[in-house]
Amino acid sequence: MIFGQRNVHRMLTRLANFLDPVRVLELEAKLEKETGQTRAAEWEVAIGYALSNMGRIEGFYQQRGGNPDFIWTPEERSIIVEVTSVSDVALHNHNPVQLFTSELYRVAARLGISKHGALSYQFGSVEEGDRVTVAVPAKKDHAEFFRRADTKAFFKQIRCEPDRQRTFSFFERGAASSITYRPGQGYSSGGGYRSYTVPQTYRHAPVFNALKKKERQIKDSGAMHPSILFICDNDCNALHQAHTSATGTQLGMRDIVGLFLNGQHRQMIGDLVWNQSVPAQASKIHAVIWISVKENWAPFVRNPTFALSPHIEYAHYADTYLRSNEFIDRVNQALSCLPIPHRTPRNAAIERHYPQHYGEWKMSASEVTFSALTLQKLLIGEISHEKFRQDHPELIAQLKRFSDQGLMIDFASIEACENEDDDWIKLRFLGRNPEKLFSNVKRER
Repeated sequence: MIFGQRNVHRMLTRLANFLDPVRVLELEAKLEKETGQTRAAEWEVAIGYALSNMGRIEGFYQQRGGNPDFIWTPEERSIIVEVTSVSDVALHNHNPVQLFTSELYRVAARLGISKHGALSYQFGSVEEGDRVTVAVPAKKDHAEFFRRADTKAFFKQIRCEPDRQRTFSFFERGAASSITYRPGQGYSSGGGYRSYTVPQTYRHAPVFNALKKKERQIKDSGAMHPSILFICDNDCNALHQAHTSATGTQLGMRDIVGLFLNGQHRQMIGDLVWNQSVPAQASKIHAVIWISVKENWAPFVRNPTFALSPHIEYAHYADTYLRSNEFIDRVNQALSCLPIPHRTPRNAAIERHYPQHYGEWKMSASEVTFSALTLQKLLIGEISHEKFRQDHPELIAQLKRFSDQGLMIDFASIEACENEDDDWIKLRFLGRNPEKLFSNVKRER
């Protein structure tokens, strides 16, 4: 999970005080097992929890499917709150570039080509309406592509003459692409293609579709209060593009959300069309707050840090209170109550096979500290001793030194980590191993 299982459970426990029990059970079911709805449920819990710290939160007064998520009363005025999360999964499915390149290098390795040289690629693209299509085969056509006679001939020529550079050109989905073999450079995964996740028009599919759906949902609910929409990061590149690029070729979220809420009039300079007319799509959403998860890497630091980055855009008809400094302060204070993210949305969707603190340890002259959950899984056999030895060589060496010195554990303690999904166990070795009481082995100094 983005915020960690312990933190999400803690937030849901608090939120359960304000919601219908049936809805709480539905959220628990979505959070229990990783599915396409898990991240959406996590963000719903997180936003509900945050707002509950800065006002009164409650479920919608009519319990039926399709209703907005919360009614939030930060002071005296109630506000309808809808929460959604957006991802680029549909864009990735439409452009299976990573799957294709993975298969390309797998085939090259199987044929022994990667021992002699490097493969690189350049994929073309076309614009289809409001999206970019990269010129690689669709997922269902990958196997057929590598069975084609011209593809096989390219690899055969490389195997016959591994010291000669070759380029294989092919045409897929309306554009030309190429794969180049260069001898003597070793295995490589270099290449280039046009980004298909960066917004090209204001109708950027993941965001625009989410806005349309939530506008319709709020309208159908018959809600009379002002409404705000939270759009949360489920691995969506657009949410990280707050502003239009310097060249103006890539739109930012302010453009996408602003044009959806308010549209724009056609602007002419003489016979030149400066801005095209864009009709407004909204009449119920008063403001949109989008939140991305930022990953920051510092020099000489092993692990990154994470932070939330919120932004807001208003409809021209937005309620006066929503535009006030008091409201912005309330939202900022509410979001500050959220725990620090543990992972990016992309990594949060990947199942963690080992405890959070796995592979980390601390040592001193008489103590070792390592993952408490790792020890538990080691004792019951979920983690093999061989795997543990392989991933903790220095820790194993220190434990062996204690044993060779005739020492044994005389004290153990747990260092609880309430905001993380693992604890630390500290073992002290100042006792004397009874089996070594009459041994001449002396403790190293």
